[in-house]
This record gives sequence, C-alpha cells and structure tokens, in this order.
Amino acid sequence: MKILVINPNTSEEFNQKLDKAAKEYALPSTEVKVISPKSGPKSIEGIYDEALSVQGTIEVFLDWENEFDGFVVACYSDPLVVYALREITRKPVLGIAEASIHLACLLGNQFSIVTTNDRWAPLLREAVKKYGLEPRCASVRTTGLRVLDLEREGEGAVEKAIEREALAAVKEDGAEVICLGCAGMSGFDKILEQKLGVPVLDGFVCSLKLLELFQQYGLKHSKILTYAAPLSKELTGLSSRFSRVYSKNK
Repeated sequence: MKILVINPNTSEEFNQKLDKAAKEYALPSTEVKVISPKSGPKSIEGIYDEALSVQGTIEVFLDWENEFDGFVVACYSDPLVVYALREITRKPVLGIAEASIHLACLLGNQFSIVTTNDRWAPLLREAVKKYGLEPRCASVRTTGLRVLDLEREGEGAVEKAIEREALAAVKEDGAEVICLGCAGMSGFDKILEQKLGVPVLDGFVCSLKLLELFQQYGLKHSKILTYAAPLSKELTGLSSRFSRVYSKNK
C-alpha cells in the first residue's frame, strides 16, 4: 500500500516527526510519503490559517492522487479539506482528529483531548459535537503552547506540559483515554502512556493504521450523498486544473 501524508502547514520539522512515526508504525509492505504544500502558513492555529492552507493542500493532492492508495491530512483541526478531498476521489482520506477520537471510544467510555493553545479548545469541542460524541468527551485541555513551540521548546518541556494536562484530565475529568491534539505531538504517545496508565493516541498513527485496515478490508467512503462528486460549474479566476476535477468525477 502507498499512503500520502499531507501536512497542510509548511513546517519541515513536523514532516520529519511524521516521517519518523511512519517508519516506526507502518507495515513493511506500506510505503509512506510525507509532503507539505509549497505555500501556506508555517503552522495552523485557527480558522484563518486553515483557510489559507486549503488550496495548497488540494493542489498537493491533485499532483499525487494517481500514485497513492490512501491519504492522511495531518492537522488536528478537523479540516474542511478532508471532506472536500473525499468528494473528488474514490480513495480513502482520513483526518487525524477524526481517526483518534473514534478509536478512543473503542478503548474507554470517556476520552480527553490535550492540545496546544486555548483557542483550540472551542474548535475541538465543535469537532467532537460534529462527530456526535459529546457525551464521550470528558474534556478538551490546553497546554498553553503555540504550535511551533513544539519544535522550539526542548522535548522535556513539551512532554511535561502535555503530561500535566493529561494527568489532570485523568484525575479530575474522568478521562480513560487521552488523544494528543496536534500533529506536532507525534512521538509522545508511548512515553505518556507508561506514565499515565491509560491509552494515549497519536492521531497520525491512528490514521495510518486505519488506512492499512481499509486497504486490507477493501473499504472506501460511501459516495451516495455526503461525499458525492461535486456538481460541475464554471470557475472564475482559478487554475483550469480545478475545473478538470469536475469532468473527472462525472
């Protein structure tokens, strides 16, 4: 199987983290490529940043679609582009928040998300609500870190910040499973799991392993309603490559 991981920000350091996790967890028969758009925000920390990243992410997908069997969009914001890509392909596309949150519900009755700065808390609560899993979410806790702090701060300081909030989620909020709420937190899952005594999920790894399952079991997204191909229309001021998507999906 060949999996393309699209990191919708332009951080090469994040790409290296994801590549390291892929090498550790992907099956020997699975080939994984990690790539970012050529332009866009260095980090995604809100709706505006996410909007700026969408066109570049779609362009990367269009460049590589024919060469891969499945796709991961490696941002924990439940990005709209995940659903857009599902409309324009018959191949599976997963977001890392959706993957880890659904898996968390198989591992415990209550999960908590530990993420970066405070502005993510309401956005991730909205994502949980969208998935229909509000009753299963014990809390969304924030470390106070900026996304790029995950690169700049020493690993020890980052680990302590995540551990502090994850421990509070378990002790105070009743969480039985912890979801790491940023792609930049990849690599801290097993260290924290040993310290906390509960499952800790790296959303990127969850997405990777689910795509391997999809491939083995022959699963694809339903195209009947929600992810049906977009209706053809004239586009103004955009590259013709976006128009060709309509004809491809007729």
